[in-house]
Amino acid sequence: MSDNILLETRSLTKRYGKVTALNNFSVALESNKIYGLLGRNGAGKTTLLDIITSRRFADAGNIMLFGQDAKENQKVLPKVCYMPEKNYFIPTMKVSEILETSAMFFDNFDMEYADRLCARFGLDKRKKYKALSRGYESILRIVIGLASRAPLTIFDEPVLGLDAAVRDFFYRELLEDYTSHPRTFIVSTHLIEESADVFEDVLIINSGELICRHQVAELREMALYVSGRQSDVDAAVKGLNVIHSEMVGSVKISAVFNKINDETKNLLKTCNVDISPIPVQKLFIYLTNSNKGVLQ
Repeated sequence: MSDNILLETRSLTKRYGKVTALNNFSVALESNKIYGLLGRNGAGKTTLLDIITSRRFADAGNIMLFGQDAKENQKVLPKVCYMPEKNYFIPTMKVSEILETSAMFFDNFDMEYADRLCARFGLDKRKKYKALSRGYESILRIVIGLASRAPLTIFDEPVLGLDAAVRDFFYRELLEDYTSHPRTFIVSTHLIEESADVFEDVLIINSGELICRHQVAELREMALYVSGRQSDVDAAVKGLNVIHSEMVGSVKISAVFNKINDETKNLLKTCNVDISPIPVQKLFIYLTNSNKGVLQ
């Protein structure tokens, strides 16, 4: 295991009855990166995160964290802060009490930073958890996750219930604190387009399998719309990895997901077709509609 590998899963499999939530899932993640974990509902994202943090146990396979077996390992689990979509805080506890309790679990927890975040987000520390709206529940999870300064910090759907301005503030705050305190983040979200600029690498899960892993910049270079007359488009994309095609009137539009070299770029320019980028959200939809032809 490389010194720079913080987390490695090896052939993880998890079944719930006849449903396979994870199927021979293997991946290695490096230190000090921000990863986006993407997948449709039921794709296996939360199961994966729960197994990484020993909330659930795999039927087969194992996990290495910080170079050690992660299963119920009390040496490595305190280095991980996991903020799941649902937290079961005691309803009658005040926000201030939840923060104080959280600080006991993380060596690097910065209470001054947590207080500043509460002020910036408008989270009243005197309120009881049961009095918080869905949005402020999310904000509390964000505050704990960022203030923990844990070497591995995991957010599962961190911006549920937040409006666009607050979501944007979270992304900017995450990047700013990551820059001053580098560590590894895994962010699982369905709001792909607005969060894509935050991620360095994107992992896409479909039906419990890792179907795509790329840097965001590389994804955008590989994903292109080719449009024009049907015969021209068919000629232009011949030999390329076409993941979606449709006709809009007399115009054919093909979505291409391919490692495109200079020769291919020059060839496309000579064809009588229009070339445009595919938004990350659309690319995600195309890739998860079918595993056909997905490139690793």
